[in-house]
Amino acid sequence: MELLLTDEQRLLQESAQKLVERGAGPKRARKLRDTPTNMDAATWREIAEAGWLALAVPAAADGLDLGMTELCLVLEQAGRGLVTEPLTAVAMTARAIAEGESDALRKTVLAEMMAGKRIVLPALQEGPFGVELDKTKTTAAADGTGVRLSGRKSFIADAAGADGFVVSARGPNGLVLCYVPKNAAGAGLAVKKQVDGGALGTLTLTNVVVPKENVLAGPNHAPVIGQRLADGVLIGAGAELLGVMGQALDTTVEYLKIRKQFDRPIGSFQALQHRAVNEYIEVELTRSLVFQVCTAVDAGRGSPMMASAVKAKASGAALQVCKSSIQMHGAIGFTDEHDIGLYLKRAMALSASGGNEAAHRQRYARLSGIEPAA
Repeated sequence: MELLLTDEQRLLQESAQKLVERGAGPKRARKLRDTPTNMDAATWREIAEAGWLALAVPAAADGLDLGMTELCLVLEQAGRGLVTEPLTAVAMTARAIAEGESDALRKTVLAEMMAGKRIVLPALQEGPFGVELDKTKTTAAADGTGVRLSGRKSFIADAAGADGFVVSARGPNGLVLCYVPKNAAGAGLAVKKQVDGGALGTLTLTNVVVPKENVLAGPNHAPVIGQRLADGVLIGAGAELLGVMGQALDTTVEYLKIRKQFDRPIGSFQALQHRAVNEYIEVELTRSLVFQVCTAVDAGRGSPMMASAVKAKASGAALQVCKSSIQMHGAIGFTDEHDIGLYLKRAMALSASGGNEAAHRQRYARLSGIEPAA
């Protein structure tokens, strides 16, 4: 699929490609695997300076006021470069804070997020199969002018490097969204390493007091803002997976041109040609879906069903393409020394985040009415 981009979108895509080529890639990914946060401060500063964290933030909050299409153009390049920083989560959380009800959060937390000085992540998920805001079990009890949170949030990607979280909770009048600093009294964070070197966090909240100024949205606006945040993270993960599988296939095609057997490049063998074409089709089908959904979101026609469609398709296709790429490399592809394995590991981590392919196929079927709700 050839995207029809505006001049501004093309410039953004090219600048993202150059930044990723200059500061990311397999060598950097190997270096970060053993760091506590799987993040690089210099790269994060560059990301902030490039304006990526402000892409989806409205102009009224000093953002760039662009859409999901522009963000996903950047995220695809980040996936190609194995950028493990939580770009999607922070960019979408920044938008949620900008759209929220707290001027205090916009003036302090949001400004520092867009400058790359503070990392705030969404903590919405409570089960292994994704975010279902209508089933939130974390409670928000009234406490003066604020609320008191108790509950547990799980599967928070890149939690080790976070400075705070946007937490969803169920209050007496409905859903609320709150900002909780990492070091808040009563908040505990446990992290567990992922296969790509990143870390998943579990946030435990025990009577955490949230003052009024840190209540991002109350029952009137929290369901809409929270759903937009959850959907954006899923679509962004789909764009990153698109970049991962695209680069894995490009790397494999180059290998097929230079690896020889029987005095011929193995790319001349029909069986490998057919397999490479099949994987190319998967990449392009995923690209088409990702950016069609982005267009719908930017036009105000997005939905949770569309977000699940993107996540399901991208998760399955990325794993297929990356596994096939390793097989086409032959024995060397199974060694830890070769770069191609890094793409499979990244695809494994991203495809599981926010719910895997099976979970989102089931969710899509339920939301579309194909399968009745449980």
